[in-house]
Amino acid sequence: MSEYLFLFAFFSIIGWILEVGFRSFHAKTFINPGFLRGPYLPIYGTGAFFLTVCATHLAGSSLLVKGLIYLLVTTGLEFTTGFIFERYLNIQLWDYSDQRFRIKNHVCLKFSVYWLILAFAFEYLVLPLYLSFFNLLSPVAVGIFAIVVSGIMFADWMVRITGAIMEEKRKRNPTPDNYRSEFMDIAGPLIDHPDVQKLAEFRHHLDKSRFDHSMEVAWHSFLLSKRFSLDCATTVRGALLHDLFFYDWLREGPRLHGFRHPKISLRNAREVTTLSKREKDIIKKHMWPLTIIPPRYPESWVVCFVDTYCTVKDYVAGERKNLKLRTN
Repeated sequence: MSEYLFLFAFFSIIGWILEVGFRSFHAKTFINPGFLRGPYLPIYGTGAFFLTVCATHLAGSSLLVKGLIYLLVTTGLEFTTGFIFERYLNIQLWDYSDQRFRIKNHVCLKFSVYWLILAFAFEYLVLPLYLSFFNLLSPVAVGIFAIVVSGIMFADWMVRITGAIMEEKRKRNPTPDNYRSEFMDIAGPLIDHPDVQKLAEFRHHLDKSRFDHSMEVAWHSFLLSKRFSLDCATTVRGALLHDLFFYDWLREGPRLHGFRHPKISLRNAREVTTLSKREKDIIKKHMWPLTIIPPRYPESWVVCFVDTYCTVKDYVAGERKNLKLRTN
């Protein structure tokens, strides 16, 4: 497992370097490609993974068979990625409108041929060099690199995808006034509980209290649950209680706080109210992948994504604010 994760992370970075060089050369200025903020392009890592699997299983096959499979993998991956981002996020990652023999501006014949050539180059040139390099690494180094880089990429993806969905929803459908009253009808009884009110006494992310963070996660999770026709009440209740613990996690509390506090919050939440299976899953799995077992319900996924988005946003915005204050 770790070797495939390493391969994915490694070629995501290599792909970013290639794209930066190609696009910056043609534009005569530096261009940071891709949807994510960091120096990696997961589409290249995904492509490298599939091509490695194909090269392994197609050993001894004719060049024609390999060519057809490689063309299907590379062009299919490019089309699927471009279509999903444009259809659901209204984001155009690349534009082939000036190319001949294109399909919905997502793929074109010229670049499909380029990808095919690169696929063969990957099998016969890049992959042997990569395997020689990989064999020089210790299993510990492979595991650390794979987990750290993939974890950063995953967090980046969660933040960007959640932010893009929320922004797209805001543009297409401004929040109706009745949404806030509906939200408060659901959240009100829990907000009034003394244990939930007590969260305002604890600093959580920089200058934001745990209560404010929980309210923000609950509100954005409510909007997304509306967008995807999920159980809004369950989503809001689970989001409000996902960080129901009463200690300053930066200075006290149990070791491995990130792994342990979901269970602590769940135990405290049970004392506040009766919880459904979905609400329990939301609270227990909101720190995935640290929780190992992934969320079971779509409402749990929503809160997991939104919690990560709000957390990263708090620190990024807070650091920018502090930097501005220091430079004034």
